[in-house]
Amino acid sequence: MLSTLRIQNLALIEKAVVNFEDGFNALTGETGAGKSLLVDALLFLTGIRADKTLIKSGQDYARVDGVFTVDTADRDIADIMSNIGLDNDGTIVISRYFSLSGKNECRINGELVTLNIIRKLSAILLDIFGQNDSLVLLDPDKHLMLTDAMFADRLVEPKGRLLVELNELRKIDTQIKELGGLDADRENNIRLIQFEIEEIDKADLSIGLEEDLKSRITLMENSEKIHRTLVDTLELLNGEYSIPNAIKIATNNIQQIADLNTKYLEIKDRLNSVKYELEDIVDDISKSKDEIYYSESELDALNDRLQDIKDLERKYGRTIADVLDKRDELNIKLQKLLGADAELEKLRHEKDECLHRILSVCNELHEIRVREIALFRDRLVKELHSLGMKNARFDAVFTQKFDINNIESIVTPDGADRLEYMFSANLGVELRPLSKIISGGEMSRFMLAFKSIQNSDKHKTCIFDEIDAGIGGEIGGVVGQKICNVSRFNQVICITHLPTIAVYADNNYRIEKHDENGITVTTVSHLNSQEKVVEIARMLGNSGNTTTLAHAEDIIKDANHYKVCL
Repeated sequence: MLSTLRIQNLALIEKAVVNFEDGFNALTGETGAGKSLLVDALLFLTGIRADKTLIKSGQDYARVDGVFTVDTADRDIADIMSNIGLDNDGTIVISRYFSLSGKNECRINGELVTLNIIRKLSAILLDIFGQNDSLVLLDPDKHLMLTDAMFADRLVEPKGRLLVELNELRKIDTQIKELGGLDADRENNIRLIQFEIEEIDKADLSIGLEEDLKSRITLMENSEKIHRTLVDTLELLNGEYSIPNAIKIATNNIQQIADLNTKYLEIKDRLNSVKYELEDIVDDISKSKDEIYYSESELDALNDRLQDIKDLERKYGRTIADVLDKRDELNIKLQKLLGADAELEKLRHEKDECLHRILSVCNELHEIRVREIALFRDRLVKELHSLGMKNARFDAVFTQKFDINNIESIVTPDGADRLEYMFSANLGVELRPLSKIISGGEMSRFMLAFKSIQNSDKHKTCIFDEIDAGIGGEIGGVVGQKICNVSRFNQVICITHLPTIAVYADNNYRIEKHDENGITVTTVSHLNSQEKVVEIARMLGNSGNTTTLAHAEDIIKDANHYKVCL
């Protein structure tokens, strides 16, 4: 149970320490006093998204600590604690700190943990149910989950077997996919691979082809410039005052003195070498000029070819080498697919057997649900009748049929069932979907009836946040008795506006809002027996009236008598 709730700087609460007791704890106060802030504090402990608007104005952080007394033998709690290196010694402190700067710190017994850990742990310790939670009951997608939770122990073993079979099915499907799939899927995969191989082969790729194409394109795009440059160069080299002509004259001059000294003979030979080299250069330039070629159609073809290569590289790899490697890989895969008939037939048989086992487990889960839902339906209707809904009828209807033909497409780890809650509050009105027919006041009683069954023996801390919406008069007293019944096996913390509910509490707390040094603050006070009488009288309409006080004492006495007789 929740033994202590410590709050710092949360909305209107600067600092509060609330010590809760076992049994039924009722929180009352004027509208707007801040009763729901305690629920906000508990929601904060459950790991909901932190909101900076929850931090009290003028402060830079908010902190909530919840101290829980738990069963040391609880295996689920022990598993979570052991995963963070702690023992379950019977006391658990969940702490959460959030600052304006965005720092979000979660601790269990002082050890830093993740939000996910406190969510798992708080889900075991707390069950918070308020007006907004009616949305869950009104959502058909949640009905199977809500129903299964009430007899989960009987579903654990078959759901475990179903999970094993679903994992086996995924494994088989993966193997089949690797072999191209079955029937039409396999044929499509084979055709796709054959098309990809043909697409690569058609490109007639070779290493270096891309660079060669780029070079040819560059030359053709610059052919005019190249031709002009070569012509100009030839004119320079072949003109009257060209370098070759100058070398020729120089060679003749040196020839006249070559016999006079060997040094001059060497100079002549070197000039001849330069002359011959220049003649070769001129010849090469002349040939290159004559070889220059430009064709617009051929240039377009070269660019198209290069673009085709780039398209293949984008699809199959970064380079031609990658594309060719991919082609080899595809061919190996194709040969594997073409030779996989026997293996696929074996996998087809294994999948068929697996689907039949899955169907069998789903039928088993369905049968368990049929039996348990009949009991749940009868109990819920009985609870609704006791809450003043004498003509109420309820059923949980299976809305999805399944067989071997559709089991694969609809099965989940919870089976193949789909449920929807059907309801009617009045005679002569047929059962209709709960979300389309129930009124606000009826919803409050329906929620209480549902939670009375759901938490009949769960030993949790149940928080009811103004579950009395739309309820008054005699029914309010019945609701109080129902909440009292829930508190026999669970700790209950209930926020209520009805005195006929608050009188059944074992512990009463008053929430008050007042100004303190120019700041609005909310405080929580644990009421003694006399203060409880005054608070009930206030809720009845006049705490200063002797008659009202006497009436408050009378209904408290009646409530105490009811609790003694439980």
